[in-house]
Amino acid sequence: MDPIRQILTIVDPTQEDSAAVRKSLRLAQATGAAVEFLICDFAPELDAARFLDAPTLSVAQAPVAARHQVHLDRLAARARAAGVTTSTCVEFANPLHEGVLARVAATAPGLVVKDAHVHGPLVRAFFSYADWHLVRDCPVPLLLTRPAEWHAPLRVAAAVDPNHPNDLGATVDHAIIDAAGRVAAALGGTPAVVHVFSTANLVSLEPGVATAPLGTDLAAVEVLRRLHRTQLEGIAARHGLAASATRLIDGIVSYALPSYAAEAGLDVLALGVIARSRLHDRFIGSTAHRVLDRIGCDLLIVKPPPAAA
Repeated sequence: MDPIRQILTIVDPTQEDSAAVRKSLRLAQATGAAVEFLICDFAPELDAARFLDAPTLSVAQAPVAARHQVHLDRLAARARAAGVTTSTCVEFANPLHEGVLARVAATAPGLVVKDAHVHGPLVRAFFSYADWHLVRDCPVPLLLTRPAEWHAPLRVAAAVDPNHPNDLGATVDHAIIDAAGRVAAALGGTPAVVHVFSTANLVSLEPGVATAPLGTDLAAVEVLRRLHRTQLEGIAARHGLAASATRLIDGIVSYALPSYAAEAGLDVLALGVIARSRLHDRFIGSTAHRVLDRIGCDLLIVKPPPAAA
């Protein structure tokens, strides 16, 4: 498990301080990672699509870029005073997520950190259009942060499904545990490995017998629960984690995971996302979307390694 060497932190130019900045600096101090602070901005009057040639556009952007650079310089001075190697970057892009993804491609960070803003009486995270695209398309682990400060040691869990019917899903599970372990170890924690066991869609697959729900067949459900537990403990063991670090939770994923995260007082929950389509409506409304919209702690979004994707 390689340590984090480079962190790309997305900075909100409207905020002098943020959870993303604080938490990326905490990780950097613990791991020795370098941090790049990025402001990616877009203003309609500066849109390259408004028929400005490159020199004219650059002149128009210069005053905005200068303001952003002042902000980044303050953050960089703070980081360097804490002993963190720091760089800064200002980009203009429309849509914004494309600018962030281009920077990820150019710098190959081990982690991207961005704020997810909290709003409303339920203190739920608000995910912007850019956030959803980064969740789906960012090729490296993406940490979406809330304002709450982290515990010491860090409380981290990796949500997996060891009963995947395909190799890609299993590969994602290993990537999730690796990423969760990397973040947890940096701040003195050990990740829990969590699997939600749901009877809602369990069916009998006995040869010659029509498929039938197993939810009311308690004996059959218990056999499957033991199988899932064995698989869960097996995947944890492959990462050097004891059976006591596993949690098998009954319920529906989109409700059980948020409840577990709240009850366990998690700082970070690591989840896997497999982008099967570039169509927006194939992701919005999916199980991953519903889970992310309800989780109250920080989220670490993990993709399968490039060779497996």
